[in-house]
Amino acid sequence: MLGALVELCTASACPTLCGQDIAGLSLCDETFPPKDAFRLLYIWHKVYSTLPYNRQLQDLLFKTCPPPKYWTQWLVLEEMVPLPPVQLPDYEIEELWGIGKECVLESHRVSDDQSTEQLYKYTWKELHNIAVLQHEHLGNVMKYVLRKQFVNSHDELEWMYHQYCRFRFQWMFAYWLFGVSKPCSRNLRRIYLWWQTYSKKKTFCWGTAGCDVQYFASLHHVTEDYWRGKLAKGDETLGIRTVENYFSMCKSLLAWILGRSWGRLKQKKVYLDTLEGVYRELKLEMQGSLIVHEHFWQVAKVQMTRVCKLEETAVNYVNWRIIDSVPYYRLYMASGNPSYLEQIKRFLWRKRMINNWILQEENHWMRQLLSDDLIQLLEFDAKICEDMLHGDSLSAHLSRTIWLYLHSGEQHYMEAVKEIVLECAKARLNFYMSMVL
Repeated sequence: MLGALVELCTASACPTLCGQDIAGLSLCDETFPPKDAFRLLYIWHKVYSTLPYNRQLQDLLFKTCPPPKYWTQWLVLEEMVPLPPVQLPDYEIEELWGIGKECVLESHRVSDDQSTEQLYKYTWKELHNIAVLQHEHLGNVMKYVLRKQFVNSHDELEWMYHQYCRFRFQWMFAYWLFGVSKPCSRNLRRIYLWWQTYSKKKTFCWGTAGCDVQYFASLHHVTEDYWRGKLAKGDETLGIRTVENYFSMCKSLLAWILGRSWGRLKQKKVYLDTLEGVYRELKLEMQGSLIVHEHFWQVAKVQMTRVCKLEETAVNYVNWRIIDSVPYYRLYMASGNPSYLEQIKRFLWRKRMINNWILQEENHWMRQLLSDDLIQLLEFDAKICEDMLHGDSLSAHLSRTIWLYLHSGEQHYMEAVKEIVLECAKARLNFYMSMVL
C-alpha cells in the first residue's frame, strides 16, 4: 500500500484521504517532503477508519478527553469525532487547530472551579469547521497539522498501522458479527447458525470476550474466505459487504424454504445444498469484486431449482443422501445439464444391483462369513468416499472395485466385485475350519 502511495505522489496524483477529495493539493513544504506527507495522511486515515472496532485505538482516544496531544492533533483533520466536546484554553485551541484567538467566542466560555485558566467548550465538528474557514480549505488544515507533527515521533501510529494490516479482517469480522444491536444480533445469530453443524460449547459464549471468533468464521465458506483476506481483492470493507449480502440472501432463502410444506429433512438439505452451490458458483467472482444481494439471490434460485430436480431424480431421501457425494451431483449443480441426471439414475441402478446380488438366498453363506466393514460396502445405502479408496486393505480394494463399477457401468468390474467377495468369504471359511481342526 505504501509503495502504491509513493507512486501516486511521484506521479503528482492525490488520493482521497480523511473522507475529502484533495486532488490538486500540493503538500510541498521545505520542512516536510510530500512523499512523507502523503504517507502519514494515508496511514492516519486507515488507522482512524478502524476506530469502531479497534480496541487499542479506542483505549488511546477514549481514555481522556481530549486525548493526548499527539492524537488530538490528528483528530483536527476529522469532522466527525465520537468524543465529548473539548474544554480547552484559547491558546491550546489556537495551537492545535490553528484558529486565531479572535475566533474563539466568549459564548463558548465555561466556568471551571478546578481550573485557573479560562476554558472554552466546543464540539469537535465546530472546531473542525472553524479551522477549515480559518485556513480557507481542508488542504491548508492538512498542511498545518503536518507541520505541527513534523517534530513528533510516529512510532505508535506506525505500529497501529502495522496492527491494522495484520488484523483488519479479523477486527472487521468480529465487529460485524457481534457489534450490532441486541435484536439484530439475535437475528443474525439465528441465520448464521441455522442448520449448521457446530459446537454448542463454543456457541454458548457467543459475543463474549473469550469466544473463539475464528471458529465462528470457519462455519461458512464465505466467512472463512473473508477471515483469510480472500474476498474483494483483499478490501476489508467491500469484503464484509459481500459477507453481509450473502447472509441477507440466506435469510431470503430460509424464509422461502420454511414457507414450503416440506419435511424438515428436505428443508435442511435443500438449504445447505443450495448454499454449497451458490458458493461454488460465485467463489471466483467473490474473490475479485463485491457481490450484491440481488446477484446472490438470482444464483441461489437457480441452485435451489437444481437441488429440487436432483431430489426428484433420487426419488426418496435415502437415495438423495447417497448421490450427494457423487461427481455427477456437483456437475449438475454447476451446469444444469440433464445428461448428468441420467448418469445419477444409472448410478443408483448399479448400486441396487450390487445390493440385490449379495442379498440373494444363494449368497447367504457369504453374508454370514464376511466382516462387517465389507458387508457395509455392499449395502445399498453405503457411501464410498474418496478417502476409502486408498490403501492396501481388503475394504479399500473392494471399495475401489465397487467405485469403478458404479461410475463406469462396465460389467467386468461387477464380476470383479463378486470374485473379491467370494475370495474373502472362502478365506474366512478356511480360517474357521483350520481353527476347528
